[in-house]
Amino acid sequence: MNHRSWGNTGSGPLRALLISILLLLAGCAGAPSVTVDAAEAQQQFSGKSVAQALEETEAAMTRARQMELAFYSPGFFAQASKALEEARFLVLAPKQPGPDGQAPEAEIFAKLLLTNKALEQATAIRAEVQTRLQDILSVRDSLLAKGIDRSAAADYNDLMNGLSDLFRRLEKNEQDGFARAQAVTLRQFQRLESQSVKAVQLEEGISILQKAEAIGAGGAAPRSHQKTRQALKQAQATIERDPNDQVAIQTAVERFVFEARHLLHATEEVKELRVLNHAAMENILLAAESHLLAISDALQQPDLRQHSLRDQTALITSAVEKLIAAKTPEKQTRPRPVNKNELEAAQLRLAQLQAQLSELQTQNVQLQRAEKPLQKRIDALERVVIKLNAERAALELELAKATPPAEGVEITPIVRP
Repeated sequence: MNHRSWGNTGSGPLRALLISILLLLAGCAGAPSVTVDAAEAQQQFSGKSVAQALEETEAAMTRARQMELAFYSPGFFAQASKALEEARFLVLAPKQPGPDGQAPEAEIFAKLLLTNKALEQATAIRAEVQTRLQDILSVRDSLLAKGIDRSAAADYNDLMNGLSDLFRRLEKNEQDGFARAQAVTLRQFQRLESQSVKAVQLEEGISILQKAEAIGAGGAAPRSHQKTRQALKQAQATIERDPNDQVAIQTAVERFVFEARHLLHATEEVKELRVLNHAAMENILLAAESHLLAISDALQQPDLRQHSLRDQTALITSAVEKLIAAKTPEKQTRPRPVNKNELEAAQLRLAQLQAQLSELQTQNVQLQRAEKPLQKRIDALERVVIKLNAERAALELELAKATPPAEGVEITPIVRP
């Protein structure tokens, strides 16, 4: 096909085409406006064939996709894509001369010019978006990096629609209320980021807390339940304050998970003792844990209260055994002759080790003795509670047997000081 250059087309058909394009753009409600100037088009494609102009425009469209112009400037990019598709269609369509006998290349060049101008506008909008909406884009990128909870997918899509609306307002240079809409969108993205972080970070602790509450933690261990709830609120507040402060979040979440585990085992153990006065069982349990915690601190062991009393005792015992084993000298597997100096040095070292071992054994005995008064106290409390329950039952029986006062006899209530 013999392509004509832009400079060889007549000006009459071009004017008619430009008027049609402008009317089309004016009729697109809400779309950003792009105009086509005949002189600019003539200068841009002067001396070029349709094939050359199409190749250059398609290369510009490829660069536009790499720059994500469809995201930053959806309106202008959509116009550019539409104009390019129409130009491709005209290239492939049968060529029919216009009413004045002119070739149809002028219409193709106009579509390509419209494509390039729309892409130029989209590139400018992209730079403006990255400058004016950088705070929102940073939160969005952070949110994507952390991952979006599936339950929040619809909320994220709504926010992205709102962000796209801000882009379109920049395309149309609509400034009224823009700052307020920008602030609202930023807060919404920040809130969604906090929600996503909380959904991931607090999932384990909340699962444990719900399990404890399902078996009656609020009634069986109210003090521990309140403390766990406070730890949850603290963790939530820490995440809301700055969802990117990983150190502070990790510390708050670990404390919450610790309290939730402690609440679960405390609830389970209190419920096992329901035959006694169960209102006092949490206090007894917490007192026992306090003694075990003092022993753990003395052994420089971590806080073990997230485990049951039995497990805490077993872990402390294991720590003591390891400490003793670490101080016990290893046996010689291959005896050899030793001289007098070596023998004296070995005897001195043995005496030192025996003294250390004796000290550790004494500490072990003291630790074991420290547990006995606690157990005795628990046993005594249990006996007192059982005795009180029995006395209360006997008293209630006696009161039931008592004869009510005769009619007309006035009973004066006893006023307690």
